[in-house]
Amino acid sequence: MNKISKFPLKPFTAVLIISGILLAGCANLTFPATVCHATEDPENPYSEVSVNNTDELLGHREHSNDIFPMPAGGCPTIPVEVDNDKVNICHATGSDSNPYNEITIDANGLNGHALHEDDIFPVPEDGCPTEPLEIDNGKITICHVTGSAKNPYNEITISVNGLNGHGKHEDDIIPMPAGGCPTTAVDAKTNKGQEKKSG
Repeated sequence: MNKISKFPLKPFTAVLIISGILLAGCANLTFPATVCHATEDPENPYSEVSVNNTDELLGHREHSNDIFPMPAGGCPTIPVEVDNDKVNICHATGSDSNPYNEITIDANGLNGHALHEDDIFPVPEDGCPTEPLEIDNGKITICHVTGSAKNPYNEITISVNGLNGHGKHEDDIIPMPAGGCPTTAVDAKTNKGQEKKSG
């Protein structure tokens, strides 16, 4: 009959076990690595912090809103909501008809999604894009609405991670259409080039 050991785990062993659990989601992580450290500043929600070893990384694990490793497109430009160590992202599918799936993943290590250049962190306010985004070095080009009748859109390039808050702008066109930004205001919700009626 097996007896349960009366000897408690030594503190060092316990630390190793906890470290292994915390780092399981980022087994391919090599040092130095970059963490997106939550700043609590809505204008600049994350700063890139380099960590050189497991101890430094574990120190950031005490910060529930820090993101590691840094996503391929850089740190998000809007705060990511971490709920019970989970985050929602738009995972790129490679399909033109259904380009993104909204999925919930473990914030600890991001389940490897930090390495996916085309994934979007976090999900934009209006949900995942319905068209594939052309992402170049973590950046996408959009048509930002100006409110001007003569020049209704500015073509701008922004970070895909957080969309620099442009996911909240219902009249912005994300991504920019293949032919460039429209020269007249369109219904951005359908993004079908329907001219808005001026009233």
